[in-house]
Amino acid sequence: MSCNQIDSIEVRAARLDILSIEYIPCESDNVVLEIPRLQFGRNYWVAGRLLPHTSINISCPPQKQESNGMVKWDTNYATSPASLSVSLDLKNPREVEVLRKILAVWTEKMIELEISFKNNNPLGEEGNSSDGGAQNNLWEKAEPFPNADFRVDTIWMHNFKGSNKEQFALVSRFVMQKTVMKKMMIKTSFDEKKKKEIEAAVAKLKELPKGNEELSIECF
Repeated sequence: MSCNQIDSIEVRAARLDILSIEYIPCESDNVVLEIPRLQFGRNYWVAGRLLPHTSINISCPPQKQESNGMVKWDTNYATSPASLSVSLDLKNPREVEVLRKILAVWTEKMIELEISFKNNNPLGEEGNSSDGGAQNNLWEKAEPFPNADFRVDTIWMHNFKGSNKEQFALVSRFVMQKTVMKKMMIKTSFDEKKKKEIEAAVAKLKELPKGNEELSIECF
């Protein structure tokens, strides 16, 4: 979506999974987005700047099907300063693969990346899905995720659980492989027990060898 002669915009869509906005000149108060599947904390006016922004809800069926269609959007945003919001379940290997493909197409440094973790595994933290082996092998691989070239200034994370091995593994890679250049911001919880769990995980992340010594890791 790109418009240069409008005063306001409204998007109301119950089943929309992808929304890309390249340019809209109206004020943020005049943009109404009611999209249940794209509930993100960041917006299209990142850091006071109107940047191209894409919001994606990654949702792959439990059956083994191709999910490449999720990454076939206008990749022009990946060649200029832009921001991205994405939600996914890291216990679903196909959703992780979609995220890898999305991030891998970025050739320019991303300004902001917002990740909202979905905790959809009905078997719990220690349960094994039908793809459990593939899931474990993914995080045992030594190569960077999504690749050695992807860079982002700031990452914002929601629904992070310190006890979730997949989430901690992904975030640890972002810390150690020089993916994040400036800030890593992790949302805490109002629940005191969950808050302490998240803060303990953040403390462990701070102890990891940083790929970028200037990286700041904080809760918000």
